[in-house]
Amino acid sequence: MTRKPSGPSEENKGIYPAYPAVAVENIRDLFLQSSEKYPDKTALQYKRGGCWIPVTYRQLRTDVEEAACGLACLGLKPHSGKFAIVGDNRPEWAVSYLAAACTGIVCVPVDRELKEIEVDGILRASGAQALIGDERHMPMIRALRKQLPDLAHVCNMDAVHSAGGVLGFSDLKRMGRDRMASGTNDFLSRSVSARDRLSLLFTSGTTGHSKGVILTHGNVASNVVDAVRWVDLNTEDRFLSALPMHHSYECTDGFLLPLYLGATVSYAENLRRIPENLAETRSTAMLGVPLLWHTLYRKIESAMAAKGFWKVKAAKKAAAFSEKCFNRNIRRLLFARVHAKFGGCLRILISGGAAVDPAVAKGFRELGIEFLQGYGLTESAPILTVNRNKAFRDAAAGLPLPGVELKIARDGEILARGLNVMEGYYNNPEATGEALEDGWLHTGDLGYIDPDGFLYIRGRKKSVIVSPSGKNIYPEEVEAEILKSPCVSDCLVYGRDAENSGKDFTIEAIVVPDMEYFSGRDDIEQVLQKEVRERCGRLAAYKRVDRIRVRLEELEKTTTKKVKRHLYIG
Repeated sequence: MTRKPSGPSEENKGIYPAYPAVAVENIRDLFLQSSEKYPDKTALQYKRGGCWIPVTYRQLRTDVEEAACGLACLGLKPHSGKFAIVGDNRPEWAVSYLAAACTGIVCVPVDRELKEIEVDGILRASGAQALIGDERHMPMIRALRKQLPDLAHVCNMDAVHSAGGVLGFSDLKRMGRDRMASGTNDFLSRSVSARDRLSLLFTSGTTGHSKGVILTHGNVASNVVDAVRWVDLNTEDRFLSALPMHHSYECTDGFLLPLYLGATVSYAENLRRIPENLAETRSTAMLGVPLLWHTLYRKIESAMAAKGFWKVKAAKKAAAFSEKCFNRNIRRLLFARVHAKFGGCLRILISGGAAVDPAVAKGFRELGIEFLQGYGLTESAPILTVNRNKAFRDAAAGLPLPGVELKIARDGEILARGLNVMEGYYNNPEATGEALEDGWLHTGDLGYIDPDGFLYIRGRKKSVIVSPSGKNIYPEEVEAEILKSPCVSDCLVYGRDAENSGKDFTIEAIVVPDMEYFSGRDDIEQVLQKEVRERCGRLAAYKRVDRIRVRLEELEKTTTKKVKRHLYIG
C-alpha cells in the first residue's frame, strides 16, 4: 500500500491532495484484508531473552481465530458481550482485542497504571463479563473478582495452563481450536457493521471524573482511513509502539493503522530503552507525547553540544543552502551520526496528547526527521487534526482530517463533527447531551482556525484563568514557556483569587526542578525563581507568574503524560 499523492478530490482541504486509501467500514474488514494480503509479512514483534521474535500476519490471524472461538466458549456473545483487557503492550493484548472486535464483542481496555479502586469502578460500570490480564495484574484482579458478580471469567496472558479459577491464555486458544475442530468457527460465522460498538473507553480522569466513551467500528475505521489519507505512511513502515495500547491514540494509530497498512509494529521494552529499540528494529515511525519528545531532543542536543555547537550550526546552514539552491535535502547525510543511534531508518515522529514546543518540532526536522503534531480526543476516536508532511505549522495542531468538520463557538470552544465522533457516554445521557449537540462534539478545548485552515489550541476551557480585569490567561501557554528552561522538568500554573484564598489575585506555579541540572547544588529555589521570572518576562504582564512553589516529586500524570490538575488546584 505504498502511496503517491492522488488527484484532486472533494475532501482536499486546499493544501495538497490526499493520499489514496481503501475505505473500510469496520475493524473486522480491516484485519481480514491485511491478513489475507500480507500473510508472510511480520505484523508484530516483541523482545524476549534478548531477541526480537516476529509474529506474521498469518500467525496473527490463526491466534485471533483461536482466541475468538475461545471467547465464544466462555459465552461472550456479539453486541451484549463485554471483555476487559489490562496489561503491557504485547502480542497477547493485540490478539485479545482483535478476537473480540472481529466477533462483535465490546472491548473494555483498562489503563495498566490504575489502582485497585479505579479498576473496580471501570469493571462495575462497564459490566465486563470476562477479563484478560498479565501476571502483574492477577493479584489485583483475583481480589476484585470476589466483589464483581458480572466478572465470570478471568484469563492470564502469562499462564499456559488454568489454575485457581483463572484460565491460561494457551488454554483459551486450545478451547477455541477444539471448538473449531467440532465444526463451529465463530470467527468466520460472525459479522460486524460500522454501527456496532467496538470499545468502551474510560477517560483518563485529568479532571477527576471518568466517563465511558462508546466508540463504534465506524468511528475508529473512518479515523484510520482518514489518517492514512493525510499522513505519508506506507506498507514498508516499521512502527515502534511505546504509548499504552489502552489509550485511543496508540490503539487507533499505533496499532490498528499499521495493521491496515500491512506494516510492522514492534513493542518497546520501556521508555528508557526507546533509542536502543528504535535501532534494533530499524523503526521508521513512532507515535509519542510531548514529554517524550522533549526528553529525547534534549539528549540529542546535549550530545551535539559536546562535539561543538558551531559544527551543528554550520551543518544546518549547509542543509538550508542545499535545499534553497539545489532543491536537495542532505540533512540525513549531514547528521548521519544522530540517525545511526536510532538505527538509520527513523523518518517520521507524530506527536499527540498535548501541545509540543515548536522549537522541538523544528529541531527534529532540521536533523532530517519529519515531525508532525496532531490533536484529538478519545471522544473522536481520536484524531481531529494533524499537520501534514508538506503542509504544516509547528505551532499549530494541524489541518482537519478529510472527514472532519471544525468550527469555533462564540466562547472560543472547538466543536467537531464527523464519522469518527463517539456514539456517546455509556449509561450517562446527561453527559452525552452536554458533549453532543446537533451532531457537534463539544471538545472542551479553546482555539482558533487561521485563514489556511490550521487549528491552534489555546487551552482547556475549564482551566482558563480570568483575571480581575477580565483578561483570559491560558495556563498551558505559560507552562509551555516555563518548560523551555533546561532546569525545569515539570510545572503547573493556576490562578488564586481573593475569594478562595483571602489574598489578592495571583498567578501561581508549582515547579518541579530537573535534578540532573541541579546535581550537587543547593540553590534550587533561587535559580527557579529567577528562571521563571525571566521566562515569563517574554509574556504580557498580566500572564506572568507572581509566585512559585517548588516541588521535588514529579507531578502525578495520566498514562499519556497529562498532569492531573484537579489533584493540585483546590
